[in-house]
Amino acid sequence: MRGLGILRAKDMPPVDVILVEEPQPDAPYGIKGVGEIGLVPTAGAVAAALHDLDGTWRTSLPMRRGGTAP
Repeated sequence: MRGLGILRAKDMPPVDVILVEEPQPDAPYGIKGVGEIGLVPTAGAVAAALHDLDGTWRTSLPMRRGGTAP
């Protein structure tokens, strides 16, 4: 895992956070979601990494050898 080059918290550069408090009018209590956006490219990135590993494109979840789901 150390050789992957994944950033740790101590390796992050300084980040300026600008908090904008504008409620979402159509959501309960005006809440907004922000964490889900980081998950959008995950499946595609994993599929590409597995393709680099064995040359097989996986197009369904869960991703298994041979590219087919159970």
